[in-house]
Formats: sequence, C-alpha cells, structure tokens
Amino acid sequence: MPEHSPPPGESPPGPEPEGLPPDKEATKEGRGSTPMRPSCEVMRDHKTDSVHPHSAGGIGGHLDRGCPGVPPDRLNEWATLIKKLGWFQDRTIERALTDYARPAQESGIYKPFARIANQILELAKGVLPGVGVSYPIADIEVVVNDPISIERIPEHGELGAFRKPDLLFVRGSQKDLSGGTGARVRWVDILAFLEFKLDHKGQLLQTLNTCREDRGLPLIISKDGKSDKPKKNTKKPVPKRRPARTAKGALASSNRGTSGPTSAGSKRSIDDVLDGDTDQARGLSKKQKSDSSDSDIIRKNVQLQAGGYALELASCTYGTRVFSLGSIVRDDKMSLWYYDASGYVRTAENVSVMKDFEKFAAIMVAFACGEPKHWGALPDIISPPSSIPYPVSFPPPSLKGHTLEMVPPDTVEPVKVTLGKPVFTQYGLVGRRTFLYRIKTNTVVAQTPLVIKFSYQVVSRKREQDMVEVARKAGVEHIPKVHMWRDLWKLSEGARAIFHGALVYTRYIPLKALFKTAWHLIPHMADQILDCLHDLRYKAKMLHRDISANNVMFEIRDGAVKFIVIDFDMATMVDSAGEPLAPRSSKHRTGTLPFMAYELLDDMSQPWSLEQQRIVHRLRHDFESLFYLCLYCIFSMVEVEDASIKASMAKQLKQWEDLTYDGIASIKQRLCTDVKRINKRLAFPPSCEVLRRWFLGWVKMFGKADAAMKTYDEAQLMSEPHQTLSTQAFDIDTLQGTITRDTIKLSLGFYYKHPMRPEDLQIANIPGLGKTIEVYMHDDDDLEGQDGHVQEQRVVAEKVKPTRKPRSTSKAKKTEVAKKKTVQKTVVASKKTTTTKLVSPIQKQPQKPKRGVRTLAAATRSMTTRSMQKGALAKAK
Repeated sequence: MPEHSPPPGESPPGPEPEGLPPDKEATKEGRGSTPMRPSCEVMRDHKTDSVHPHSAGGIGGHLDRGCPGVPPDRLNEWATLIKKLGWFQDRTIERALTDYARPAQESGIYKPFARIANQILELAKGVLPGVGVSYPIADIEVVVNDPISIERIPEHGELGAFRKPDLLFVRGSQKDLSGGTGARVRWVDILAFLEFKLDHKGQLLQTLNTCREDRGLPLIISKDGKSDKPKKNTKKPVPKRRPARTAKGALASSNRGTSGPTSAGSKRSIDDVLDGDTDQARGLSKKQKSDSSDSDIIRKNVQLQAGGYALELASCTYGTRVFSLGSIVRDDKMSLWYYDASGYVRTAENVSVMKDFEKFAAIMVAFACGEPKHWGALPDIISPPSSIPYPVSFPPPSLKGHTLEMVPPDTVEPVKVTLGKPVFTQYGLVGRRTFLYRIKTNTVVAQTPLVIKFSYQVVSRKREQDMVEVARKAGVEHIPKVHMWRDLWKLSEGARAIFHGALVYTRYIPLKALFKTAWHLIPHMADQILDCLHDLRYKAKMLHRDISANNVMFEIRDGAVKFIVIDFDMATMVDSAGEPLAPRSSKHRTGTLPFMAYELLDDMSQPWSLEQQRIVHRLRHDFESLFYLCLYCIFSMVEVEDASIKASMAKQLKQWEDLTYDGIASIKQRLCTDVKRINKRLAFPPSCEVLRRWFLGWVKMFGKADAAMKTYDEAQLMSEPHQTLSTQAFDIDTLQGTITRDTIKLSLGFYYKHPMRPEDLQIANIPGLGKTIEVYMHDDDDLEGQDGHVQEQRVVAEKVKPTRKPRSTSKAKKTEVAKKKTVQKTVVASKKTTTTKLVSPIQKQPQKPKRGVRTLAAATRSMTTRSMQKGALAKAK
C-alpha cells in the first residue's frame, strides 16, 4: 500500500502566506488532499510552509459539545462548591493569578496558567462530588511546551512541520519531556492542547483587581509599584444586532446564566468564527475582512495555529482518535474547541480565568474526569488487546493488535479481523481521514494478503464498495477486489452527516516498488489506466475523480504486472452526457492537489457564489491527472544519483502544490500546452530521457484540446446576451473529440516509436521485482503491538496488574530456546511452500505453526505458473 506522502519542506525563517481551510469534500489535501491557499493576510508561524490547518468551512450538522463526559448540572454544582471552598484564595492559585496578571510578554502567562490548572486538579481529588482520589486517566497534568517543538510525525521525516503548542494536557509520564532539552513529546502522547494569544496584557491586572475588589480582597500592586485600580464603565451598552445569516446558522445559543460553557456555538467558516469579534464584524464581507486591522490577523492566526495542532493529532495516530480537543486562550478568556472529521465546533461562550474562575475550575476538573472515549478514543466496535487495555494504554500510537468483527457478503458467519502494521495515514483534519492497516483473519477470506481501509464517508454519497461493484458488473478491469465491509459508527447529523466505515480489499503494491528501476513500464501503466478510466465512463457511467500516486497501484496476475485503480471514495455516477447525477454538496473540488487538472484549479481560484456555474469534473480531467501522475513517477520514484538533478525535479513537483490555485493552474496549463517546456526545460532523470518524446505526445494532444476549448469560449462570448452556444453543437465532454482515450493513445504512439510488448510486463523480465514484492508482502506474525510505545504501555499495565514470574530463571530460558527452535523449523518449512490450496471463501483455518517470510507464490495471487514455481523452489533450496 502507499507510503504516507509528506507535505513540502520546511521554510526558511520569516513569515509566508498561509491559506484558509477547505470544505470536507476536498478530502485529499496536500499530497493527501487539496489545501486551500488563497492569498490573504494571515501569516505563517512556527517557520513552516508545509502544513495547513484543514479545518472545514461552512459546516452543517449538529454537534452540541460541552465538557467531556460531565453534564451541565454537575458543572453548576461543582462551581458552586468551588466558590464555597474558596479556591480563588488558595495560596498557590492566588500567587499564580497574580503572576498571570503581570506578564512581561505572552510566554509569561504559560507557567502561571499551568500552576492554576494543576492546583485545581489536585484540590478536586476526593472533594468534589463524583471525583475520586485519582482521575480515570491517571496523573493528567497541564505542562508548558513552548518553545520546544513537538516531535514530528515519523512518516513525514525531515519534511515534517515543527509545531509548538503553548501548553499541553499529557499523562504524568510525559511531563518531564515537555520544555526540556532531551526527548520531545510526541503527538501521539498529547491528550489536548492549549494555545494562547496576549492582545491586551495591560488589562489583565485591572481585570484581576476587579475580581478581587468584588470578593473583598486587597488589590494587587503592579511591578512598577502602582495599584492598577479597576475602571468603571459609565457608557451605556449599545445593543448588538446579529446578522440574519449568522443567527440562522447558530446551532445553539450560549446560556449566560449557566455555570459553564456547555452549549456549543454554531459551526461557521473559520472566517466567521473570530474570537472577540462583535456580531457586526462577523457579518462583514470578505473584502472588508481582508482590510482588517492587525488584531484581526492575530485572531485568525491563533485559530489557524490551533487547527494545525488538531491536524497533527488527527494524522499522527493512524485513526486511533475519533476527535481531538483544544482550547484557545486570549488574554484571560478561554474557548473550547472540538475537531472531528466533519469539521470543528467551539463553545459560544468565552470563560474568563479570572472573572469566571469557578466556571473555569469546574471545566478543568471536567477535562480530567473524562474517560478515554471523552478524549477521542474509538467506540468499543474496535477493541484494544486485553494486554494493553484503556485507559492505561491511552492514547495508543496505532490500532495494531486491535480487533473488530466483519461479515463477508456471501455468508452470515462473522470474521474476526486483527489489525497488523499500519501502512498509510492520510494527512488531513476533516473529510475522509483515510487509514490503512494490514490484517489477519481467523477464517480464510481470500487467497491473497489483505488490508483494511478506515475512512469517514458522507452519508448522502454512494458507498465505495457499491461504486466498485457497479464497475465490476459493468466489466471494467483494473479495479480493486473488495472482500468485506462494515459501517462502524455515525459521527454527525443533518445533511452533512458522515459515518466511519471499514473496507477490506486485496493488498496491492505501491508504484514506487516498481518504478524505482522499471521506469520503462510507465507507458504500460498509462495504457492500462486509460482503458480503465474510459470503461468506467462509458460502461459503468462513472468518473473516478481522484487519480493520484496513492490511488494507482499494481499486482502480479498470471505472472505479469497489472495496474489497479483504487479508492473510489470520490467517484460519482454520471449520465450519458457526462453530467453528474447527484448535485454537488460542496463549493470545493475533489481530488489530490498535485494531480488536479488546471481547468478545475483555475475554477477554484475564482470567487465562489451560489449563482456562479462551476465547471463540471469530466473524463478529460481524469486523463490530465494521469499525465501528471506519469510525470510524478518520473520525478519522485526513479532512482537518481545526481544531486542537482534530484533537486531540480523536487522543485518542479513543489510548484504543483506550493502556490495559490491560480498559480498552480497557470504552471500546469503551460506544462500541458507548451512543447518547449516538456521538450527542453523540464529536468528528467538521465535514464528516462527516452521517455521525453512520449510525454511530448501528451502535450501535443492537450494543446489541440486547449485550442478547441478556447474556440468554444470565444464563441460563447461573441454570442448574443440572451443566447448561448448549444452544447449539442459542441461536445464539451471530449472537446469535439480532441481528447479521448483513442486520441491520446494515437498521439502517444506517433511520438513514442517503442512498441509496448506484453512480455515487458512479465515479472521474470523485471530484475529484482520478485524480491521486492516478497519483502513487501511479508507479514509481522506478532500482532500484539511490539513497537516501543506499546512496550512502554505494557510495562505500565504490568505494574497495575503484576504477572506471575516463573519459579526458575533457567526454566524460562529453556522455554525461550525451545520456542526459537520451533520458529526456525517453521520458517524453513514455509520456504518450501510454493502453492496455495484453494479453499472455500469462508472456512475455519486448520491449526498450523506460524509462518516466517511469505513465499512469492503464497504472497501474490498470480504467481502460479510452472516456471515461477520452479524459480521459487530453487530460491528456497
């Protein structure tokens, strides 16, 4: 399966423009989806141009979120008791509040806030109703993190973003890592984050003294020896007028009479939800907002930073969390944020650490009282191993070792699926959030290795397995084989409701394993995928709409390479004219940004309105994505030794996703239509120069199609205002027949004279491929979870529940030696296995010893020819 594609690299010091987040149907952002990066005044922070906070804009649905697992009545009860117990005057809290009110700079409020929060958690133990002597997740603490960046997600490597949340909710075992000079905190170990912004530090002491005066306490003297007395507001308040669209979109109004911010605010675009903005400001147009003050920029920036942290939490753990929690604290006012795959929601009420101290304290206790499910743990449908139960092992680094039950379509007997090594995580906060795992089952489901795909899907869309089945019945080749599926849980409500689903299909092999050396097969890949896309459109009446490097793979069938188009999440049914049958539910495009057609990107760069007619995604756009995929394979997968050439190719790829939509569209249009650019200006690996003329065939064909499109556009402009050129007179789907499967193949054959022989795809004629596949198909026999983090968690679990030690150390060693000998024998036996006995789709597997490395024949469905069996036998001997 595909490796996770990291975002672009680290930026040099200095601010750069950052984009605003897209809607959830633009679900493959960056190299996993389409980040929105229009020009705006929001500046990048933390020295990175690689990560975008993929929070959704204009999200519908209803998600009333209060504090984790605590009803409003209990919060009110706690707040009342906290006031009676006088926590505001606790010596530790009183000193911390004083330090909080007199900061020299923003970082000066971090430690005081942490001291306040931790003292509250300590005071609540065994005192407040329903709070025991320890919390459900033991030793939760709030720690200062900034200026230390969180350890980057391993899959991102050196290209990952450095992010520095100000404060963190972590387990006690992680507190020493934060703010230190040694090992850093990992994203997988963070329960929640807090981000601060100090706008008016001079008002903090005045606010605190107002609170102290109301409570009959002496005023605090400022550091310069002056007493900052509270100022009384003599002006009459001006009634605010809520714009109609904002009032209509509100899901729940805040109840100012309650003791906590338990009612959620309306889910708005990130442009509309600006903390501290008046209702009138929320109704301003985007143009007016772009001319806003520096304070508005800061307000946007802090939310984008927080969205970036939620993005890392959603992407770092291979789907182990349904949602993530965070807080934004501006001056002394805190808002709670909840992020899931359908978007984000925040509390409508901002709680003051000083003015609403009792409310704030109750909220902190509520967080600590949350069980793993209240911090985002998965429902019980996916069960953790008994050896590392929740909450001791929460949050887990992956779902390795977790189990769930699924029922194949041709039987009623449930199959137990145990998750193995994670192989893919999509880098996105909203939308599908796709995660892939290798699996093992307790019964035979198929004669090939399998993977399970977890993703969030829109309820109104046709399910992926249904789309694949339609294509299969229509006789379309080069599509994946689906074996089982299950809808796991519903996440949201309303028109934008989404559900979490699991899909089991054959494990295919990433293109990189093939094209690293066998780059000469790229024309073969294009030839097969052209057939697949054509048949999807004209046989199955379907468009894939997301051709990318992660969605085209290959398998070995009948001893030859066969390319497969996977991931039909974004596929749509169309009529005979190519028009989508279902109306679009999003103003954003589908697809993966580096592979999107320039016509769609240009359309995305234009201001969106309900009245504007958007360009329809058509088959020719998928053909263009295939062209970019072929170039991508050349630029990123082929082995190149020359450092300067590698740098040039990386720069070429970065242009496909590191500019505004308009900028990327312009670059791609020139790439598709400028013969000189493809013939001389693009850097190619020296070994692939022979393919340059093959790519020239693409460009010549796209040039003709572009000219036809311009002719059509000019005719539309020259027509009478009340008339439009009939689409029946112009085939908009194929641009008057200039861009079809057959015209593409004809153009490629004219410029690339090398014949594509079927024998080129035989695995016997591709040196080293057999070994590469064998390594890739190797399964870890240990599905218990043996990575470092799980081992650490297991040690903690053993301390909670000590296991019986063997009486004799020597006896234990003998047992271990005996196990090793048994494993060695089974490995030797497995190497001699070259054929697979066909069995019924579902039957109990006979008891047999664990296998070692899979043989080539057992690992792939198609290696059953006599010559290949003899070759495997020779290698085993």
